Amino acid sequence: MVHTHREPLCRGFTLSTGDETVPTARRLVLSTVGDWGLPLPDETLDDLALLSGEVIANALQHATGPYSVVVSWTRARLRVEVADTARPFRTSHGGGPYAESGRGLLLVAALAADWGSTPTATGKAVWFEVAPHAPTSHLDRPAS
Repeated sequence: MVHTHREPLCRGFTLSTGDETVPTARRLVLSTVGDWGLPLPDETLDDLALLSGEVIANALQHATGPYSVVVSWTRARLRVEVADTARPFRTSHGGGPYAESGRGLLLVAALAADWGSTPTATGKAVWFEVAPHAPTSHLDRPAS
């Protein structure tokens, strides 16, 4: 059942870098959205899973302590923010197509409606937003 929420929603959780894996944290994000019954199409939920995994993996790779995840719904966009104890990014976010790391944030930049990184008192927070896509009419779908 899909619910129409008139108020913004927000839920956060803190995870330990040693105990929680990317799939576990990603499941918590997706279950939060599922609990809220938001009107998000499957394509947006797929993007949410992928992008959540990227920013959570970034926190696990670079942080030395616990990290927190905040999921919020503003009635227009869904925002996921992951705060960790790593220092803020320098100016470059990508290491090229053959680098061992650094492409995840390029993926976030390509798929998210908006994204960014901000310094915090203990490290940094990386966030992204996804917006529900407009429903596709039957005329836009390929014939089966």
